[in-house]
Amino acid sequence: MKSMNLPRNKKSKHSTSYSYQPSKGYNKLYMLPLVAVMSILPLIMYLYEFDSGLSGFSWHSSNGEELDIFLFYKQVFFIVICLIMLFFLIWKGYIEKKKTRFLPIFIPLSLYGLLALLSTVFSDYPSLGFKGTSGHFESIFVILGYCLLVYYAYLFIETEDDIKFILKYFLMGILIMIFLGILQATGNDFFATTIGKKLYTPERYWDQLDSFKLTFGPKRVYITLFNPNYVGVYVSLILPLIAGLLLTEKKLKTSLLYLGIILGLIICLLGAESKAGFISLFIALIITIIFYRKYIFRNIKITLLIIGIFITLIIGFRSAISSTFNKVVSNINIILNKKAEFSLTDIKTEEVLTITYKGNNLVVDLNKFDENIDITMKDTNGKDIETTIDTNTLTSTITDERFSGITVTPVVYDSLLCVQINIEGRDWVFSNQFEDGTFYYLNYFGGFDKINKAESSLFTGYENFASGRGYIWSRTIPLLKDNIILGSGADTFTIQFPHQDYVYRTNMGYDTQIITKPHSLYLQISVQSGVLSLIAFLVFFIAYFISCIKIYINGKFDTYFKRVGVAIFIGVVAYMVSGISNDSTITVAPIAWALIGIGIACNYKVKEQISNKAKA
Repeated sequence: MKSMNLPRNKKSKHSTSYSYQPSKGYNKLYMLPLVAVMSILPLIMYLYEFDSGLSGFSWHSSNGEELDIFLFYKQVFFIVICLIMLFFLIWKGYIEKKKTRFLPIFIPLSLYGLLALLSTVFSDYPSLGFKGTSGHFESIFVILGYCLLVYYAYLFIETEDDIKFILKYFLMGILIMIFLGILQATGNDFFATTIGKKLYTPERYWDQLDSFKLTFGPKRVYITLFNPNYVGVYVSLILPLIAGLLLTEKKLKTSLLYLGIILGLIICLLGAESKAGFISLFIALIITIIFYRKYIFRNIKITLLIIGIFITLIIGFRSAISSTFNKVVSNINIILNKKAEFSLTDIKTEEVLTITYKGNNLVVDLNKFDENIDITMKDTNGKDIETTIDTNTLTSTITDERFSGITVTPVVYDSLLCVQINIEGRDWVFSNQFEDGTFYYLNYFGGFDKINKAESSLFTGYENFASGRGYIWSRTIPLLKDNIILGSGADTFTIQFPHQDYVYRTNMGYDTQIITKPHSLYLQISVQSGVLSLIAFLVFFIAYFISCIKIYINGKFDTYFKRVGVAIFIGVVAYMVSGISNDSTITVAPIAWALIGIGIACNYKVKEQISNKAKA
């Protein structure tokens, strides 16, 4: 009997690395960090008292003590999860004894993270970038965590069961968010109840809670996301994903679950009154029609049900939809016609006050001689301005038609002689009783500061655009020229913004608040991480989008990887569109980055399947 030599497995000279296949239990363990980021992190909220680190700036209150409920502990949780992911990455490399795979798409992502890190290390205010600051808490560790999250998801997702495991718990998290949102939309905010308050803040702080959420108005949806605008970002990211899964779902029970989630998300979006969310979803709808053209009318019953739900929503929430439509029309009118016309355009705080009002300059000076107070008012030609004076209050009312209605009154503030100038019903207080003898403006926080008119670009004259974002954008864009290669550092936008632009801040209604964010993901990256970093960021996303278009444009989604991959792609597109008018935030961004990582993993697996079929 002849012996047979069985062929031995030989390693091809073209082989790259040994692929270690973990057990099913192991891979579920590896999926838990993704589940935690996508399902648990958005729900975290607890009161945190801290020093903002901004009290030393003239445009800020001298008291830097602040409270946060929605952001800080989300940051802490996320960083802890990132450390766990990093441990798993090291463990995986140790177990496999091989280098992990790396795709070219991760090169621009790595560059983005590196430039963000260098910007923070070499920042003038690195402490803010390393710990995060008020209204944001997106430190450099969070930004690097986003990059890690993408690579982790791509590397550890091996099978369809891995994605099903993640989405199962992700859907649970979404349902909890929807439940909280619907309660708020119906005026039954859980976090306003005694039980709800006890979950996230000590009782001694209850009298201060209005400043966190009730200012949004009754029945306004914010869920646990800090601001109703971020509800719009959350919905625009997730709803297209769920809608895409619905269109390719064959099980009726699961389809009904997806429909219920979509309905709940729409109610939350309407309750949040987020215009950007509606616009992002409209663009997502167009892309959905293009990619799902073969599926939309596949099941006429589901199609009719979807149409029926949308008609019901339009009828039931017509006032909210009408408000959104009117706002969009208003913004279009602002673009077509310059509407940001203000009577008061500048105040120079120098040896004298020079007030530019309706194109004319009013020069005001304040002098004190013993017990006598002398206030002079002239035009730029040195001609005295005609006034009438109230001898009881010493208020001078200008009768010159160029400055008609402006009143000037001597006042005392904190033992300092000041001059109070009322312009169109708004009081401006100044004093020149300082060592340098020049004028300073008394700002909202009770500090004296110089007024410096900020440089403006692109949206100059359109400051009212997008609910005042035009103003913030117009004053942020000029900052880019100083942040080309490296930015100012993570979480330092607050310091970079020209807060001493008091005249236009007042014109736009921002005089009582500190502007902590640019209301644009892209401007945020450009200022804090540098324009070069933004380019790397965009190259990464463009590479991802091109990859998705090549794989999914044929409209045939016959595997689970394809179904999930295309749905995530559309959700991410909507997220990027919402990023035009919304910042990156620790409330929603981790979910988006996790989904992008899952999407890249899906694309990789689809290409692998196509390659295997071609070889077969």
